[in-house]
Amino acid sequence: MTESNLNNKENKLFLFLKKHRLWIILITASVIITGGVFLITSNHLYLLFLNFLHFPALFILNILPVFLLIVLVYFITGKAAFSATLSAAVFFILSFVDKIKITMRQEPLLPSDLTLAKEVWAIVKNFPRPQLILVALSFMALIVLLGSAFYLSKGEKPQWKIRIIGFLVFLVIGYGVNTLLFANVALYNKFPVMGNPYFQVNQYNSKGMIYSFCHQFNITRVTSPQGYDKAFFDQLESAETVTTAPNKPHIVMIMGEAFSDLSDNPNLDFTNYKDPLENFREMANSKNAVSGKIVVPGFGGGTSNTEYDVLTACPTRLLNNPLPSYNFIRQPFDALPERLAQMGYETQAIHPGYQWFYNRKNVYPNLGFENSYFLESSFDLATQGIGGYISDKAAMDSIIKNLDTHIKTKDTPLFSFTVTIQNHGPYDGHYGTLPKSFDTDITLTDTQNDLLTQYFKGIHDADHELGRLRDYAQESTEPIVIVYFGDHLPGFSNGMEFFDLLDYPINPNGTLEERLALYETPFLIWQNDAAKKQCAFHDTAKDAKLPASGIINAHYLGALLTQLLDMKGVSPLFDYANQARQVLPSGTNNIYVDNNGSFSDVATKEQLDVIHRLQDWQYYKLFDQTKIK
Repeated sequence: MTESNLNNKENKLFLFLKKHRLWIILITASVIITGGVFLITSNHLYLLFLNFLHFPALFILNILPVFLLIVLVYFITGKAAFSATLSAAVFFILSFVDKIKITMRQEPLLPSDLTLAKEVWAIVKNFPRPQLILVALSFMALIVLLGSAFYLSKGEKPQWKIRIIGFLVFLVIGYGVNTLLFANVALYNKFPVMGNPYFQVNQYNSKGMIYSFCHQFNITRVTSPQGYDKAFFDQLESAETVTTAPNKPHIVMIMGEAFSDLSDNPNLDFTNYKDPLENFREMANSKNAVSGKIVVPGFGGGTSNTEYDVLTACPTRLLNNPLPSYNFIRQPFDALPERLAQMGYETQAIHPGYQWFYNRKNVYPNLGFENSYFLESSFDLATQGIGGYISDKAAMDSIIKNLDTHIKTKDTPLFSFTVTIQNHGPYDGHYGTLPKSFDTDITLTDTQNDLLTQYFKGIHDADHELGRLRDYAQESTEPIVIVYFGDHLPGFSNGMEFFDLLDYPINPNGTLEERLALYETPFLIWQNDAAKKQCAFHDTAKDAKLPASGIINAHYLGALLTQLLDMKGVSPLFDYANQARQVLPSGTNNIYVDNNGSFSDVATKEQLDVIHRLQDWQYYKLFDQTKIK
């Protein structure tokens, strides 16, 4: 090759690069940003890289959204450097949020999380001050960076006509790409998953956060289940039923924030200290109680989903939608409070948090609660707060005061439902400096010791207040039933580290039993002596035929309560739930447990019938039922 030919090729390459300089910059920026996202989010970067080698399309599917955002911003502003910087900021922020959420909740960032900004901010405000300062400084630096990129972006802007045409063209391209690729369920499922494919974190780790996030955005719509028949459920709900409730004790139902039995671990010794679950254990083991565990919809969060399951007998999991189930309650809903109100109960809800949290202000009346008590009107954070939240003591004061006033002034039974909030994470320094509260042979760092100590302090406080309510009930001549359960296991800032370190049989990628345990929290249904004289759980529990394991799904708990109280015909769905529990007492989307405690990853035909019936019935109640009988 002669020197002139070489120079000629170099000139052509130079001219090509100069002519297409803008697009080369935008594509290069897309690749760099996508690589940064992989570095931030992936727990197994090497395995992800191997996945990309076998399936190059995966890499392209992760780059495309970044490239399209950069191009669209460029045609709006005419500034390439600013467009790349802004896009990098957007995707890096999403990546860090994804990383934090996986660590604390074992769940990746979902598009529906973007609708919970107000709720997230309410929680973030209670983070330790150093973390808040770091977040504030980071956002200030980001603003300065974006401002500098905007100011320093040089070069001529394309004519406004070209920018409008370019924006519209790439907007159409983006729509087409989203419809053909990111909304394509068959394509998404075609790519292999490392580990348990039903664990959403593994999907993100195997296919990339950007592609998975965009795919999730397209599958959040709730559609009617295949084979769904509205007329069938119209007929079921309209059939004449006779409700019999010879026993109507006062019912106090409490869902404890992050309440668990994690203190029950052979590697933790509370012998020389206060047992965090002393009162709960005593009540659960008494002849006045039925106890066990419920399988809740989420890990480390999703409080309102557990509320929904327990109160409605509908399973959040079968919505197949990442949005909180409360988002879909926009009209009167046939739930436990509504049915109890029809039976003569006065119904009240207590939540010492903000009324807008998960839209409880509007949801509670739709569920049938006549009165609701929230932070804004019924509590004072300045005098009743602990760790940034209203204390369990203040919540119990409200429960007992309202119950006592009701008993003294009214002849009707009361259904009181409370969601506590004191032991909400994060747990880093949550209650300040605390003394040692347990012994262990496992080597723990000071940070690890403090995290567990802070968490168990909250469990102890909750247990103490439960004991106070029990003592009040036992001293009363009125029949009183107490229902207590946890909304989810705690999400620690060190992720699954404690569960591995202390050998808990909990693992999202382990055996079927270990995977189900990720969602198990304790429950008890306890009656005082006055209620026992009316209807002893010892007798009604035999008819309930609870599984030997004592583990049931959360959406059975409300129906189980009515069965233990010998209430019949409460609602068609509640009656069916008590029958369905005999076939499929517990499980998740891919784990099925029968009444004998046998685990399987394949459902029987009878179990599939239960799942389809509950899925259809839930859709009917949320979207098609126009009148509550």
